[in-house]
Amino acid sequence: MKRLEWANALRGIAALIVLGYHFSVAFWMSQDVSASLARRTPLYPGDQGAPVWARAISALPVDLAALGVALFFLLSGFVISISLERYSRAGFLVGRAMRLLPTYAAGYLITCLTIAAMSDPGDELHVGSVLLGSVPGLAYLVRASAPGDGIVWTLIVELVFYGVCVVVFRRLTTRWWAIAAVAAGCALVQTLVPHLPRAAWAEGIQFVVLLACPFIPVMLVGVTLFVHRAGRLRRGPAVVLVLALVGEFVVLASTTPVVPTSWEYRLTFVGAVGVFAAVAAVGDRWTDPGRLLGFLAAISYPLYVVHPVLGYALISWLAGRGVWGPLAVLIAGAAAIGCATAIHFAVEKRTHHLGRRWAGRTRTVPTGSGAGTHEVAGVGN
Repeated sequence: MKRLEWANALRGIAALIVLGYHFSVAFWMSQDVSASLARRTPLYPGDQGAPVWARAISALPVDLAALGVALFFLLSGFVISISLERYSRAGFLVGRAMRLLPTYAAGYLITCLTIAAMSDPGDELHVGSVLLGSVPGLAYLVRASAPGDGIVWTLIVELVFYGVCVVVFRRLTTRWWAIAAVAAGCALVQTLVPHLPRAAWAEGIQFVVLLACPFIPVMLVGVTLFVHRAGRLRRGPAVVLVLALVGEFVVLASTTPVVPTSWEYRLTFVGAVGVFAAVAAVGDRWTDPGRLLGFLAAISYPLYVVHPVLGYALISWLAGRGVWGPLAVLIAGAAAIGCATAIHFAVEKRTHHLGRRWAGRTRTVPTGSGAGTHEVAGVGN
């Protein structure tokens, strides 16, 4: 299979952006939040003791964490389109499950071991809570508590999008109106669901669905760009559809009752769409992302899963013992990359290969597929 190197390179860049921002800025500028994830006492209140470099980066008019997440969502939309072209519904579900869940569970185990090393101050580690937390979104669905890792919400969005893809399936990549219909459904759900009577058993479902609604239009941008690339949608209509989806994201993200976002966050997502579209337009000229980006791309998903709690705990522990801040960041980064590499080779590669083999038994590539012979990957793809 031919790999789309521009997409692979973007995946490595997105992973580097998220890791760098969390360790170099978010940890220091939001000590109350990062200390909570690290399961340690804050080094100082809020951002009062934040170093100069963290303040300087934080002052930039770009939310770098949002940039990384937006690129991952866009890549996921693009990648899922290829999977929809390649497999049956059953094959799609098997492939997606094997791609996302085992690696997340392995990374979550590292998170729980880190919490245990911090003496589990919140008494979070119980067999039931750990098992629930090992499957993204399950604890939310059953309204139970599980140790938080700070990033599971993005994987919940991914899983909801997978559900949408199973329902709409190949119409999503062959009919522009299917993309528009899913987008309209997101707007309708976010508008109506908060005003409906809430049955206790449905509260978790409502939360998960409302969490995903603002971000699915962003993933649909990736789908739209795939459809255009495959020659099924002319440039003019594709541009109109992308602009409509971006506008919907801004509106839904501004009004969501579940995950409030700042204007800086939303505008960064809009900018990420522009970056992604520009790279996709000229990306085929990029034939070699280089060893570093290739390596980061390969471990990006386990790195994304494992880095927040492990990294924050290490930086907090080291900084609390007087270790120079940048050195603490480098040590935490090396530890996160090391764990991610181990998970990649021990779990991710094996389960991904197995999932593709199982899904391949149902493989059906439609005649004339514009991108059916390409391979790319997003954060969980």
